[in-house]
Amino acid sequence: MRIPKMIGEVRFGILSPQEILKMGVVKITTADTYDKDGYPIAGGLMDPHLGVIDPGIRCRTCGGKSKECHGHFGYIQLARPVIHVGYARLIYKLLRSVCPKCGRVMIQPEVADRLREELAKSKTAERKALIWDRAFKLADKAKVCPYCGEDKPNIDFEKPTHFYQDGQRLTPMDIRERLEMIPDEDVLLMEMDPKVARPEWTVLTVLPVPPVTVRPSITLESGDRSEDDLTHKLVDIV
Repeated sequence: MRIPKMIGEVRFGILSPQEILKMGVVKITTADTYDKDGYPIAGGLMDPHLGVIDPGIRCRTCGGKSKECHGHFGYIQLARPVIHVGYARLIYKLLRSVCPKCGRVMIQPEVADRLREELAKSKTAERKALIWDRAFKLADKAKVCPYCGEDKPNIDFEKPTHFYQDGQRLTPMDIRERLEMIPDEDVLLMEMDPKVARPEWTVLTVLPVPPVTVRPSITLESGDRSEDDLTHKLVDIV
């Protein structure tokens, strides 16, 4: 008798730039999709390395045909860092909690140690959420960094992804550099697991490109190709 496998836990994280590059099989460098003869352009958003949807063409990554290949990811190397809009609120909380000079979460060291101990002993998500909420509130109330003595700046947030420090606009590059300074032990206090989700990963430097099987083009009655909406948006990004 076969014993069924039991799922112990499910962990959610953020793809790191290294992971995106590792799973990507080709770098997308051009917004073009097909040449004049109707063949996918190398380095384009329909590059044959990303999989194939047309009969008679083989995937250049796995060698499979359209019904055999499930597709492969590519990647776009962004010219400059970009704030992930889905994490804008989290970034705002982090900027209000972290020292801009040393990168430490502005909680007294002895209190931070006690919070880490409580997190390690907590077994329920509800209990951990209460501890994280307490950590954010303590850091938010701080006026001076307990580690380096730096005065806490005033951080403002303007939707969708604009951040200001004492009235001066912070660029995504500034924000990413600041988030990179946060040590792993302090990341644990900020509702994140540094093993699967570092704060700086919320600022994108590499963008994953889905396989062509996720966004297939169709041929209209006129013979012209019509691309998927997702492909059109990727064209805009490139």
